[in-house]
Amino acid sequence: MKKRKKEKIQTKEIQRILFFDILRIFFVAAIVYGHSHSELFLWFNGIFFADGYIPFNIYPVGLAGISVYGLIFVSGAVLEYNYKGIERFSEYVKFLFKRFIRLYPAFWMSLIFSIIVCILIFPTVLKTTSLFDFLFEFTGFYVVLGKGPGNLNFMGWFIAAIVSLYFLFPYLSKIVRKYQLTALLLFLIISYTSRTFLFTNNPIPLLYYWFPLCNVFEFCLGIYIVQSRWYPQNAKEHPFIRQLSDLSFYVFLFHWIVLGIFFSISMNNVKLIYICEALGLNLNPYIAFLCDYLIVIGTVILVSWIAMIMDKKIQQTILKNERINNFLRS
Repeated sequence: MKKRKKEKIQTKEIQRILFFDILRIFFVAAIVYGHSHSELFLWFNGIFFADGYIPFNIYPVGLAGISVYGLIFVSGAVLEYNYKGIERFSEYVKFLFKRFIRLYPAFWMSLIFSIIVCILIFPTVLKTTSLFDFLFEFTGFYVVLGKGPGNLNFMGWFIAAIVSLYFLFPYLSKIVRKYQLTALLLFLIISYTSRTFLFTNNPIPLLYYWFPLCNVFEFCLGIYIVQSRWYPQNAKEHPFIRQLSDLSFYVFLFHWIVLGIFFSISMNNVKLIYICEALGLNLNPYIAFLCDYLIVIGTVILVSWIAMIMDKKIQQTILKNERINNFLRS
């Protein structure tokens, strides 16, 4: 019986859930907007993208920070939807391998892109970074060293956070399935207590960013939502939303690097409003800021889109390898 069940799991064609695709797009958009420090809608930014934390440092005040936990929630939900029934060690290894090729080639591309940017614009970053730190950042666990989120890619800390949860996923899924709301309440207490303690005491800088116990509640909440089927179960194909959802992963990885380029340009007063003033043109400041922002976001999307195309070709090449193909099908 177990053998037949295993075969059914392997051959089942997994469909995308529109609800989680939309959530991923929204959360990444909020993170990018928050990091862009847009000068548009200052009243809106002051309310929804404020700095700081709520009492006990459980959640950030701003929508950008909360959206990071939203992405962890979506990750837990999507994994539970796609990888039910991981019981054997061989299935666990295959699961981790699939997640590895999904994350790391794209992450490494973001680091290589950052290196090129640093050579052209920020040469001091490379000069002040040791070879060990430089190479260790490619593991995705640079933040573990307590030296910051990353020199080449500020968003690199998220790789450590999500991969740590990947390692625990099969066990967390079983616990949530067995104990349900009791397990969820326990994980809530563990996460909130861990965040409060680590944020206050800070034994290792940014430990509360990536440490699994700090993020386990949102991850398991996603698992529980899928197990309980408490989500809009619309599995109809929406190619455009699916493409945007796929693109959002690369936007998340590359946006900080691209924003850094434009921050550097902005510091040198190379903005549309200053250019117009130098040319003697009278341009409405709001229109100028809007055009600047659209140029920035357009560049982020363009770079991310190119990265997505390259990454998909890399993944296809990896999966076409006969040994890897046989390993995943065995």
